[in-house]
Amino acid sequence: MKKFVVLILTLSFTLGTLPAQALSKGTFYLQLQLGCYSANKTPTKASKWSETNYKTLYSTSCTSAHHYEVFYTGKLKAKNLNSDAAKREAGAACDNAALSTLMGQKDLPPSLTYGYFFPDPGAEEKKYGKRIVCFFRVADPKDDKLTLSIKRTFREIGYI
Repeated sequence: MKKFVVLILTLSFTLGTLPAQALSKGTFYLQLQLGCYSANKTPTKASKWSETNYKTLYSTSCTSAHHYEVFYTGKLKAKNLNSDAAKREAGAACDNAALSTLMGQKDLPPSLTYGYFFPDPGAEEKKYGKRIVCFFRVADPKDDKLTLSIKRTFREIGYI
């Protein structure tokens, strides 16, 4: 049995990774950086939007199919993340960043929306502090619980 395992491991190192390892690992939602993410490993299909399926997202290119585009990360000052003050502060931070990001851009989808993540109080807040992650998504006009797949970036990057 040991020889068989050694043979399999040797072949996997020689030929590349095993199929299960070839799939990209997900990223925990509070560790997201600026860039684009898929809600699942099939980014070309619409994704069901819910309050429970967002904690693992998959990094992808902004010029290929994706469901979310992170355009701002920062820290909240509100003391209580369950408060209306925290929601207002998060909304204002994302509003300002979204306006700055989208200023002057044309051909935006009519159902382009943005949302934000911040830690759940307790263990997540203890580990990640008051981190906020703002993201764009395109809602399906027929059912806003679905996030459509998009193939372009909404962040214009300028080099001086």
